[in-house]
Amino acid sequence: MVVIMMMSIALAMDAFFFFLANGMNETCMKKKKRILIATVFAVLQGVMPLIGWICVHTIVQYFKAFEKCIPWIALLLLLYIGGSMLLEGIRGGEEEKEHRVGKRALLMQGIATSIDALSVGFTISDYNFMMAFVCAAIIAV
Repeated sequence: MVVIMMMSIALAMDAFFFFLANGMNETCMKKKKRILIATVFAVLQGVMPLIGWICVHTIVQYFKAFEKCIPWIALLLLLYIGGSMLLEGIRGGEEEKEHRVGKRALLMQGIATSIDALSVGFTISDYNFMMAFVCAAIIAV
């Protein structure tokens, strides 16, 4: 249980900083949107370990080839997000304008920050489904 709690904190760090950046970028964010952002990150952080666990238990022979691609997928997603931010900064002239995080950008941020949670599903593959579900719920919280 202690290991899962520590893993949860480690997994939440990148999502937390995206949440902070979104909040600082949109200073007058409504409570409903803050709850939406937190929910998207929590759901994706909780679902990804289960997807990893299910993959190990169902399609492990097909997943071996895909396993090497996970860091590259995370890299591409983060490059897309970072590249978008760089292009906006280079274009300039909008320092005073407040940017709102759209649903597409929010989903991309959520997926990018929860890719590492997918690997947790591989590490908890020895657990039965109920224990894996409890671990995923703790990570989501």
